[in-house]
Amino acid sequence: MNTQWATEHFSLELHRYPKGQHDKSLQAWDSADELLVDYVLTSVSPATPLCVFNDNFGAIALGLDGFPLTSVSDSKIAHLAVLENAERNQLSGPEFLNSLAPLPDFDVALIKLSKNLAMLEYQLHQLVSHRPNATIVAAGKTTQVTSGVLKLFERFYSDVTTSLAKKKSRLIFASAAKSKFPEIAPLKGFHWPQHDLQLDAYANVFSREQLDIGGRFLAENLPSDLTAKKVIDLGCGNGLLGVATVKETANAPAHVTFVDESFMAVESARYNVEQNRPEALNHCEFIQNDCLSGFKSNSVDTILCNPPFHQQNAITEHIALQMFKDAKRVLADGGDLYVVANRHLPYQEPLKKHFGGFKVFAQNAKFIIYHSLKRSNP
Repeated sequence: MNTQWATEHFSLELHRYPKGQHDKSLQAWDSADELLVDYVLTSVSPATPLCVFNDNFGAIALGLDGFPLTSVSDSKIAHLAVLENAERNQLSGPEFLNSLAPLPDFDVALIKLSKNLAMLEYQLHQLVSHRPNATIVAAGKTTQVTSGVLKLFERFYSDVTTSLAKKKSRLIFASAAKSKFPEIAPLKGFHWPQHDLQLDAYANVFSREQLDIGGRFLAENLPSDLTAKKVIDLGCGNGLLGVATVKETANAPAHVTFVDESFMAVESARYNVEQNRPEALNHCEFIQNDCLSGFKSNSVDTILCNPPFHQQNAITEHIALQMFKDAKRVLADGGDLYVVANRHLPYQEPLKKHFGGFKVFAQNAKFIIYHSLKRSNP
């Protein structure tokens, strides 16, 4: 894994987060980061206030160290990655804001493109609404700078241009915010009639406008003994599993903790409890976190988990593996982990490693629900 990023302007040691848990072919910056940072260093005054969006591991913020800069991210992991890489390079790092916070004052916004067009739409709407005079510079792989992405920029800005491609990446420049632009609903969702639940979510939440079929399978096959227990919905997304648990344990409420590394996910889960079961809020907690870091050991009865297998654009198993490891520590003796997964995902061995084994709790043509029990130490 290449961890040394050296240019004529700086030299940085950058790691993906968590360090050492990624495919060695992946690094903490790419050619889009390089192109964006080089443009700013050669074309923007160092006194210009900047706001950076979607800086996954700190390459942009740390490459532009010395600029007055705020970093806006929805990701707890990105926040931790930037802090760790800043400390590694003996830099102070940027100021941080979550993705739903009001924007600060700045003159230039820098956006790292992702595959999530709903999130880009939300951010462009946020920019034209709160900082209409700012100049926008976005960076992405040439495959990301599509006609659809450019049309999205053109909905909000009158002057939209692109750079030439360099190392298979391009820049998008946008200015002259339109005075009339489309309004967007911050929350979108769907109704699940079989369970009489309305589940809404902010822009950066997985399966925002349709029921995730893996999560549905686990929600339809919840264990029957959750009443009055301490339950964690780990990687909660819109809160589907936790809200279903709240509904199923209405007569003897479970205490449900919703955990996700996405701030928008945690706030979506909170919103969905408020809208569907407001009386249960006193029995719920909502925490943005990197898996279960910092949670008390041996403290929870049941963990429900529908693990992601992507981090940004990279396919990875390390998040699920960290979830299993953390679950073993946090569960009390005799506690249960229920994991729903596509049948092809290789989760059997790590479940054996951490829990000594598993049982197939339920399965269908696409998904398996694994049940692992934390046995007391001899």
